[in-house]
Amino acid sequence: MNDPDPLQRNIDAVFTILDVNADGVITYDDITAIGTRVCGQLHIAGSPQAAAILGRYASWWEQLRADCDADGDGRISRAEFAHAMLSCGGDGQANYNQQLGKQVSLLADAMDADGDGFIEATEYLALFGAAPDLDPQVVQAAFERLDTNGDGRISREELQAGAARLFLSSDRAHPGTSILGN
Repeated sequence: MNDPDPLQRNIDAVFTILDVNADGVITYDDITAIGTRVCGQLHIAGSPQAAAILGRYASWWEQLRADCDADGDGRISRAEFAHAMLSCGGDGQANYNQQLGKQVSLLADAMDADGDGFIEATEYLALFGAAPDLDPQVVQAAFERLDTNGDGRISREELQAGAARLFLSSDRAHPGTSILGN
């Protein structure tokens, strides 16, 4: 059996997560619903942190729309999303930094509930509870892969590197290619 390319598989999985209402397109409403759900899952709704995260999600929508909405209809199809993510304007790392790096940084701040500068397993699991289709055991395994130095916690650098690999790597050995459990 042919195992699909991890990069294509992950891009497809991310599209499925972003298409909250499962109507086959990503819209502003989908993106804001995710932000609201994430803030609720992290128990920060109504806080300044939540406002920053929701503001970043709104900005991210504008960037996604500019980069992915090829036909200008205000909706991003699976094909438009995949094409934009795979083409990356020739510089995948720059595309990641522009589109998702800042969001991952805000999420890292929000996940770090005890403020120690690291994300422990319970903090990581709290966020991924916002993605109800992910098996907790798979999420735990992804946490362990992201913890590249094996200290039982994820540094901001480990999280950023892993999240970038989700969108940039076809190498199954990279920790980030399994963040979503695949």
